Amino acid sequence: MTKLAITLDRDDEWTFEEFREYYLEEHAPLAADLPGLERYTVSFPEDPESATYDALAELYFPDEGTMAESFGSELGEEVTADAATFADMDAAERVVLDEHVEVE
Repeated sequence: MTKLAITLDRDDEWTFEEFREYYLEEHAPLAADLPGLERYTVSFPEDPESATYDALAELYFPDEGTMAESFGSELGEEVTADAATFADMDAAERVVLDEHVEVE
């Protein structure tokens, strides 16, 4: 299984609460429909003032090819553009991982 993990920082004009609300109510439902997506989680820090990022998104695909096709799709481009409206994408940290589940 291929996992894309992304840390996101909110743009300066957004409060943490606004960022979280927009993410959960607008962005996450949009991203949840990405083609080939098998699992999608987002986590927010309990203490945002001491955290180094505002959200951690984890998107799971069966393989890297499916992930590439998904983000290359019309919806994938829309999801990427939407993220840039509320998050500083230049500061985003991205890593593609080959995940192995040891405990379910």
